[in-house]
Amino acid sequence: MNFFIITSLTKDISRIDLIGILIGHLIFGVALTQLLDWTWLKNLMSEEDKTRMLKSYTWKDLLVDGAIVTVLLGIIFLIISIFL
Repeated sequence: MNFFIITSLTKDISRIDLIGILIGHLIFGVALTQLLDWTWLKNLMSEEDKTRMLKSYTWKDLLVDGAIVTVLLGIIFLIISIFL
């Protein structure tokens, strides 16, 4: 049933609308990142903890991080392909 809601929505949204929505979200994300104060992040861990964590980072962790990024990109491309 939800599939029919998505397909009826795609008939109402044009490519220009989709591009506008994506660019708007991108601009909002950049603006929000610039407006928020991120200085508290550097105080979360001590230098010794950061060094220990980076030394224990292995190729398996890199594979997991790569898989997460790949899945997220796949979902984004799936959503875009539904509307185009």
